[in-house]
Amino acid sequence: MAQSEQQVGSALTESMLNEIIQPGYLPDISALHVPLGTNAEEPSYTEPYLEILEQPKPRGFRFRYPCEGPSHGGLPGQFSTSKSKSYPSVQVNNYQGPCRIVVTLVTKDEPYMLHAHSLTGKNANEEGVVTVQVGPDQHMTASFPNLGIQHVTKKNVVKVLMDRFIKWQTLQNATFAKLSEGIKDGVDLSLFGVNTAINSNKLGFDKSVALSVANEEVAKSREYAEQQAAAMDLSAVRLCFQAYLPDQDGNFTRPLKPVYSDAVLDSKAPSASQLKICRMDKNSGCVTGGDEIYLLCDKVQKDDIEIHFYEMDDITGKYTWEDLGKFSPCDVHRQFAIVFKTPPYWNIAIERPANVLVELRRKKNGGETSEPVQFTYQPQLFDKEAIGAKRRKTVPHFTDFLSGGSSGATGGGGSSVSGFNFPADFLQQGVFSTQNPSNM
Repeated sequence: MAQSEQQVGSALTESMLNEIIQPGYLPDISALHVPLGTNAEEPSYTEPYLEILEQPKPRGFRFRYPCEGPSHGGLPGQFSTSKSKSYPSVQVNNYQGPCRIVVTLVTKDEPYMLHAHSLTGKNANEEGVVTVQVGPDQHMTASFPNLGIQHVTKKNVVKVLMDRFIKWQTLQNATFAKLSEGIKDGVDLSLFGVNTAINSNKLGFDKSVALSVANEEVAKSREYAEQQAAAMDLSAVRLCFQAYLPDQDGNFTRPLKPVYSDAVLDSKAPSASQLKICRMDKNSGCVTGGDEIYLLCDKVQKDDIEIHFYEMDDITGKYTWEDLGKFSPCDVHRQFAIVFKTPPYWNIAIERPANVLVELRRKKNGGETSEPVQFTYQPQLFDKEAIGAKRRKTVPHFTDFLSGGSSGATGGGGSSVSGFNFPADFLQQGVFSTQNPSNM
């Protein structure tokens, strides 16, 4: 027997098959190797649908490795505070009765796929899937106070994904075989990724079902797992909530449309820190740009950060102007400081200061931004020495000395011209005389 067949045979036990269609077991279609559905189609509000009442808190929760143990507090809800704890919760609407709700981890980006990390907690199984049952006594609402996220190391991602794909491929085939024995009425088998063209007259469980995942399928699963692992972000997950209603036989085989939470970021990941501008050494600069500014911030990634200058219309809320501060990755100092140069303002001929906003913005993660701070562009200074602001001094002209004519001799034996006194010996030398106009 091939190694893949041995793995399938060991994973698929008789007790597992007996529990597939029983009320104590809930098939989890989120773990199948086919892509999960998206929220592109809005739910019909005249039929039962699942709704998220409280999202998980996106930051501040750390993913734990298996060696760290399971008990480190549950994933808090978005409204949770130090004084008032709250947790993620969902509600089934337009329905009263028993209902099973399954929670799994999926990737952050669409199309949502099964994540290598797993959930831990009171109602979690070995595969990292959490299952709870609700009813009218719980007001059709389920809260999850003990959810933990177990981190898988990067080198084990492919192995974990492949094991899950093989196991759930086997389970979906076995589920189809059991459903074909008598409870297939009213069940859409395509929900389990099963080809409905299979001959449903083959009743009973055959060994070929357990060996359906052959070497070829294993190779496809490995290739698919490697592709998923290469694109998977291990620092971010989403919670996938799926609700199942009972059919006429009491088996939970009627799935509702799944809903997905906001992204939950690992607190120890660099991209999980909240963007924040702590201080700038200058809050104003010349309208022509080029001013060097030192900015202190919380932890950032040098290849995933930019400094965004912008103006916004107060009425429409749209950008009327935007530009980026100029810096290179080597200008980011130890993830906590950035040295950059300001961009020029769109109008360099302003006559009065213009206020704009500055924020940190990530290039990835949907352009997440910090709280903006104000920056003032000052008009150009053409007279940098402020000469024009100084008091002008008058320079005397020679006509000022002649405008008054002779004022006669003055005391001391001298003469004066327009208020200036000349010594007598100076006049006697004939250089300048007030008596002889020809000497002038």
